[in-house]
Amino acid sequence: MKKIYLLLASTLLLISCSNGESSDTSTTNTGTTSDTTATSDTSTDPKITITNLLLSGNYPTVFYKNETFSYTGLEVSAEYSDSTVSKVENFTVTADLSVTGIKEATVSVTYLENVYTTTYRINVIDKANIYSDPYLAKQYYLDQMGDIFSIWQKYRGKGVTVAVIDSAFDAYHEDFTFSNGVSKVLPTSASFEYNGSEVITKVGIEHAHDKQGDPHGTFCAGVVGAGTNAKGVVGIAPDCNLMLLKTDKKPKSICEAFKYAADNGAKVITISIGSYYDYEGDLVNDGSNLSTVFDESISYARNKGVVICSAGGNGGGSPRATEYTYPGSCKYVVGCGGLAFNEDGKIWSGSSYNSSSTYQFIDVFAQSDKMFGCTNHYEGGTYYTYDGDWEGTSFASPIVAGVAALYFEKYPNNSVQQFETALFNNCMKVTSDDPGLSMSNFGYGRINASKTLSEENTSPITIRVKANSSVKMYAWNFEQTKEIAEWPGVDMNYSSNIYSYTLSLKDYQNVIFSVGSSQTINIEAGSFVDNPIYDLTSPTYENSKMVGVYK
Repeated sequence: MKKIYLLLASTLLLISCSNGESSDTSTTNTGTTSDTTATSDTSTDPKITITNLLLSGNYPTVFYKNETFSYTGLEVSAEYSDSTVSKVENFTVTADLSVTGIKEATVSVTYLENVYTTTYRINVIDKANIYSDPYLAKQYYLDQMGDIFSIWQKYRGKGVTVAVIDSAFDAYHEDFTFSNGVSKVLPTSASFEYNGSEVITKVGIEHAHDKQGDPHGTFCAGVVGAGTNAKGVVGIAPDCNLMLLKTDKKPKSICEAFKYAADNGAKVITISIGSYYDYEGDLVNDGSNLSTVFDESISYARNKGVVICSAGGNGGGSPRATEYTYPGSCKYVVGCGGLAFNEDGKIWSGSSYNSSSTYQFIDVFAQSDKMFGCTNHYEGGTYYTYDGDWEGTSFASPIVAGVAALYFEKYPNNSVQQFETALFNNCMKVTSDDPGLSMSNFGYGRINASKTLSEENTSPITIRVKANSSVKMYAWNFEQTKEIAEWPGVDMNYSSNIYSYTLSLKDYQNVIFSVGSSQTINIEAGSFVDNPIYDLTSPTYENSKMVGVYK
C-alpha cells in the first residue's frame, strides 16, 4: 500500500492508493491533456495533483440529472522528486447522475502502472421547470432582453460563480437554492471592513449574512441568481453559484472584495453601490480618491479573466445626469444604465447617461424600473421575502452579470474581451422622450441576451392573446408614429376565447427591413373594444407563451 497526496479544489487530502481500477456508479468521463515536461523519477512516487479549475473551496460542483457527463474544469498533473511536473494524459471521473442530491464522484488516475483515486463532492439537480416559480409573471423584463426562455432550455449559468458586492444580504433567503433545496451561496462568501489601517476579511456565509441589513444586496443577488425552485422569482442565471461579499461601503474594502472574488473562483462580479467623485452617493468616505482608488484591483480581477459589471448611476433628471460615478466609470468595468418599465428600449427617467459618444461611462442599458424580486424587508414588524416597485440602475448591473454567466457556461474558454465584444456588438436601440438625447448618449444600447449568446430563435412563434372581442396585430414605426403600410393590421385566429397568430422570423424581419435597421419597430396586439393594447415588440422573444390577457 502506497500513500500519495491529492490536491482537489484547494483542499489537500491524504489518501491511500491501491493497484486496481475503481468501478463506482453510472457515468464516466475521460479527460485527456497534453504532456508538458520532460523527466520522471520512477524510483519515488509522484505527487498527483487534481485541480478543480471552476470552483475554489470544498463546494459541490453542480450537474444536471441524467445529463451527459462532462468535466472540462478538471486538470491532473504529476510532480516528481526533482520538481519536474507533467500533466497526466488520461484520467476518468465516475459519478451517479441518475438521482438528485449531494454525492461523491470518483477521480481515477492510472500512472506508472498504479491507480490513484480520490473523491470530490457533486450536487445533482433537476433542470427545473422555470414556470413553476410563482412570481415569474411579475418579471416583465425577461421579455425585453432577448429570448431568455429559449436560452434557459440550454444554459442557466451552471458552474459559473457570480460575486455580488454590496452592504448586506439575507444569505439564507429561500430563493437562493437550487431545485433540490441545496444552497447556491458559496462558503467562500465573506465580509470586508476597513478599520482605518487595514481591511479585515472574514470568510464564511455567516459573515456575509445580515438579515436585518439593507435589502438592496439581497435584491441584486436575486436578480442575477435566484434559483428555479418553485419559490419566488427566477434569476437571469438561475443555476449559477452566488458568492455574496458584504462590505462597509468603503472604497478600500470594495477593492479588497474585487481581488478576493478574483482569487476565489468568481468569473463575474456585479456591484451596485457607487458615488460621484465627491462621495455623493452610496460610498463611505475613507479618504480615497474615487477616480483612481479602484484601478489597481479592477485590473487585477480583469487580468484573472473576471467580468465586472457596475450600476452606472441614478442621476437622470438632475444636473449630475452625465457625471462619472465610481466604480461604474472605471476602465475595464461594464457600466450599466437603466431602462423604463415595460417600455422596450426607452431610458428610465432616473438613469444617468453619457454626455456624448466621446465621453462614455455607461456602456449598455438594461431594465431598472418597477422591478420585483427577492428582499429581506421589514415593515411594521412583518418580514417580506419578496417585494416590488424597486427602481435604479442597481438592477441593470445584475441583469448584465446574469447574461455574462449564461455566456460563460456556453463558452467557458472565452475571454472577457470576447464576452464584451459579443455583448456590445449585439445591443439594440435605446430611445428617450427627451428630444435632446440620441444614441450618442446611450453607449452601445440595450442588451440582447439571445444575440450575445448567438442563440436567436429561428422557429415560428405563436403569439396568444385572451380577449372578449376580435384582436388585430399591428406594426408601428416609432419615428414616424404611424402604422407600417407593409404590415397592416392582421386578424388573429380565434379559438376558445384565445386569439393567436403564428409569426415566422422571416415575416418579422421583412417588417424590420422595410423601414431600415435604424428605425424602431413596435409590434402590438389590440382590440378597439378591449384595452389596453398589449405590446409585442420583437415577438421572437415570446416563444409560444401567453403574452397578454384582456378581460
